Amino acid sequence: MKIRVRCSKCGYEIETEVIPKPLGSLKPDAESKAKGMKIKGNPDVLDKILEASQGASLEELHQLGIEVDKAEWESAMERRIVRKFIKENLRVSRELKRVVGEKYQVSTEPWRMGDSFKDIDLPSSEVKSMGLEDLRLIPGVTLQKRVYGYTKGRSVERLKGIKIICILDTSGSMFYGSGQNTSKGKIGKALLLAEETWKICKANNFDFYLALFTDTAVRIPQKRIKDFFTTAEAKRELGVWNGGTVLSKALDLFTDKEYKDANVIIISDMDIADFEKTRDKIKEIALLTNSFKIILIEKPSELTPKRIEETQSLFPEGNVKILAIEVKDIGI
Repeated sequence: MKIRVRCSKCGYEIETEVIPKPLGSLKPDAESKAKGMKIKGNPDVLDKILEASQGASLEELHQLGIEVDKAEWESAMERRIVRKFIKENLRVSRELKRVVGEKYQVSTEPWRMGDSFKDIDLPSSEVKSMGLEDLRLIPGVTLQKRVYGYTKGRSVERLKGIKIICILDTSGSMFYGSGQNTSKGKIGKALLLAEETWKICKANNFDFYLALFTDTAVRIPQKRIKDFFTTAEAKRELGVWNGGTVLSKALDLFTDKEYKDANVIIISDMDIADFEKTRDKIKEIALLTNSFKIILIEKPSELTPKRIEETQSLFPEGNVKILAIEVKDIGI
């Protein structure tokens, strides 16, 4: 990158080549470095630092005087990986405009004897007959039929934006080793990653929908999503925790219209109780959605290549992208 430097006293100018480094703008001065830059407990700041530094290692941050715990750095790196995984697999929803030769209504005209009854436009007929007390629908006068045209140009697609449906597993297996604590273990990690997905949507103006499932399933109203992620009380009120793992009930919460062109993300340890029913439902949804992703949450001893392969095999035609996340803070 070339920059031009000008002396404020004599006005002399010189042009020079500068090679910027990712951490250059973050590097503290000697005084700040001596004191240390502490960002403990501030995940938003750490996320911004890792984004600017393109994923600096813990050692690199310490060398620059940026103090951060290893556990916090690992969580931030996971959030960064999740953001990258989601964005790389997102697809924009599209709405097809009329194609060449497509029939569409352009106007109405009086219906006459011999015309098809299928073309009668009752709303227009009612408007035409307003004010008449008898024989309201008169052929050739007030009874109207639709007039159609046919498109001539090329087919055109219009972008509609990005829609994400996030489905979160809150079953008993997600609480294994963490008791009722929703901030620990697999459930804690799953909630953090769901919140990160929500933040991605907020920052980029994507549509975001959230559902939870165990033996039953619940869909979080749009106006309650922020409360769900930020307050413990909002989580407790739902009462959808520590049951079985019936994924099909969560999938049934959304209509075909909502699945159309959506990006579906399931956050779970995939200990699914209704394999066959889920597989059949996924086949239906796969025909509608833009993309289907699994964020697989599991403790390290269970997160083997075989387990990931088994998860992939639950879904048809290998069209599901899987991101595996290890959870180490399980008290077992």
